[in-house]
Amino acid sequence: MDILVELLSLLLIAILIATAVKYIRVPYTIALVLVGIAVGLSGLFPPIQLTEELVFTLILPPLLFEGALAMDIGELRRNLKPILSLATLGLVVSILVTGYIVSLAGLPLLLALIFAAMASPTDPVSVLATFKKLGAPRKLTTIMEGESIINDGTAVVIYSILFGMLEGTSTLSQGVIEFFFVCVGGAIIGFLLGYSAHRLLRHIDDALIEVTLTVILAFGTFLVAESLGVSGVIAVVSAGLIAGNYGTEFSMSPTTRITLVNFWSAIVFIVNSLVFILIGLDTPVYRLADNLWLVGLAILAVLAGRAFVVYPTLTAFRMNLPWQNIVFWGGLHGTIPVALALSYEGPMREEIVSMVFGVVIFSLVIQGLSLDIYARRVFRKDESRAEYEELRARLYSIRKAMEEVSRMATRGEIDHEVAAQTIERLGKMAESVKAKLSVVVDREKIREEEYRKVWREVLEIRRSAVGELIRKGIIGEDAGGRVMREIDEELVELESGESE
Repeated sequence: MDILVELLSLLLIAILIATAVKYIRVPYTIALVLVGIAVGLSGLFPPIQLTEELVFTLILPPLLFEGALAMDIGELRRNLKPILSLATLGLVVSILVTGYIVSLAGLPLLLALIFAAMASPTDPVSVLATFKKLGAPRKLTTIMEGESIINDGTAVVIYSILFGMLEGTSTLSQGVIEFFFVCVGGAIIGFLLGYSAHRLLRHIDDALIEVTLTVILAFGTFLVAESLGVSGVIAVVSAGLIAGNYGTEFSMSPTTRITLVNFWSAIVFIVNSLVFILIGLDTPVYRLADNLWLVGLAILAVLAGRAFVVYPTLTAFRMNLPWQNIVFWGGLHGTIPVALALSYEGPMREEIVSMVFGVVIFSLVIQGLSLDIYARRVFRKDESRAEYEELRARLYSIRKAMEEVSRMATRGEIDHEVAAQTIERLGKMAESVKAKLSVVVDREKIREEEYRKVWREVLEIRRSAVGELIRKGIIGEDAGGRVMREIDEELVELESGESE
């Protein structure tokens, strides 16, 4: 009963903060952390510790699943190379650089690497909230969100391997083998469960049952994967991607999709509210002060490790400097580093926990606040772009409504004559919006964006068609490969033009 009262009290505080930040320019999650620290220092609230079991079993599955559920797999595929470069090999390099710098303070190299693995997972909640508010480019949003949901899994696996080496239960070669087994195994388990859920959803037409099934999928996937010895984090992400891009698109009615989105949005709001205020409550402020020089070195090391990877990688993919700055400075750290730090039971625990919390607080507060200011300058939109987006949203919503009315009439849920009148009225509304939209698109900058969007779809269709011919054996792999490489080069050129 006491814990329930405490959680409800925290949610009430979170709601008050959420209401207050509507009138001040402070990101919601950052305000939660600051208030949490203040409440913790006051001693007025009993401590509720974020344990590893609590975070990984109850908190991470819904956060990861909702993020993957909302991600466009087409956009993810188009930006897969920079995402994987940052979240796999780039993450390993970042951990090595960060660990080496920290070891200069006298920490054993293995302990320094363990700290680096703890601190490396990124949390894009604050960043994506800012992006959504400012209308950031979809490409940049996809890269940052994709990097986060993948590097969460890889960082946890790397930490487990390094901790096993510290305890003497595994070697480096065993760790490398385990890394690939755990990551690939998690992706396969997630795909199989996500696809199974997609097939099941096709035979159900009840919003409550379908939403409940996604809840079972999110938590069940994590538990099944962990019981099989593979990454539950990666499995949940994989299942969410499949369910979000195939299950909701092809198996659910528009009404059910709206219910699903609203449900998961509410769940994620509640979970994030509790997590970020608990991060503030759990921050060992006095311990940070005792290890201030180590905390300072840890912050500099983490920033150096990320910069060492982000700038060369994104330069190779022809991303402009302002976007690179945002990806670098927007690599905030939150839930997973805190959970790993609190679960750590090894040498120099007090120092390592202080360093991790120092990195988290610095990234959420200092980086989060300054990133919000910088992003407003980079993404400052003109009135034409804002008008274009509003008209696109209106037209899309009208067309979706027409599809749903037609579907309801086909299934006998409404009278055909009523459906025809409704569709006719919606059609007139659509024509009016299209007329306004054509005027906006005639403006040079918007027209260029429309052209890039359409041409990117054309290139994707061509690439898919060539791949199908290769799979069917109609053309050889050499000939088809040459055509696909040409298309890929044009796609890279098109993508680089968008970020210039």
